[in-house]
Amino acid sequence: MKTGKTTKYFKYAIGEIILVVIGILIALQINNWNEQRKQNRNLRDVYSNLLLDIKSDSVSYGKNLKELKDVDFLQEQLYKIGVKNDSTIVIENPSIIRFLPYYNPITKENDPFLATKITNESIRKEILIYFRKMKDMDDIYSDLEDVIKNKMRIFLGTKKMYKLTNWFENKYKNTTVQDLSYDFIDSAELIALSKDTEFQQILFEASLKIVNNIDVLELLIKQNAKLIRVIENELNTP
Repeated sequence: MKTGKTTKYFKYAIGEIILVVIGILIALQINNWNEQRKQNRNLRDVYSNLLLDIKSDSVSYGKNLKELKDVDFLQEQLYKIGVKNDSTIVIENPSIIRFLPYYNPITKENDPFLATKITNESIRKEILIYFRKMKDMDDIYSDLEDVIKNKMRIFLGTKKMYKLTNWFENKYKNTTVQDLSYDFIDSAELIALSKDTEFQQILFEASLKIVNNIDVLELLIKQNAKLIRVIENELNTP
């Protein structure tokens, strides 16, 4: 102060402060940039894993739809025989009258709070729609499960339709619709049962639930395919 250099020192101090602030801002910016890169990598991992799950669901849905349509076809045949008296129909796979497709999508099971992790608005929107479609399918499948397990199967049992020998001789074989290579229900006996009015009422209820499941599942399949396209487009974006 005695030598009159106060202004010079103030300018120097201010310059030092400015440099420190600039250094801090640069460091913060670099840190934010690194965090953003890390977040983007993590998000792409989320998308990649989600895509695998959704594609797995797609395969499962396709199988479920084929099984539902096979059962629907058999129900239609039994109606034509039992009610329309069509004697030209041949029943080739009678055992699937009691069949219940194994519906178990893995997407929601693996990560039920997935949508909260997605920052991309369009993808999050499609995921939420997909989850709602799955919920619709869960509900309608539950109705079908109730009819098949608590009505159709029990009724067939009370009518002694099940062939014990056929089951125990073949029980370790695959019992999905397309691989069912044996029958533990006799075609002729099922044809005769199709004329039973009590069976016809159960057949009506089961058919109603099958058709509802087919309709809802087809909507779910469409949303599944749309979500696959949206995620693949995001992953293909540099």
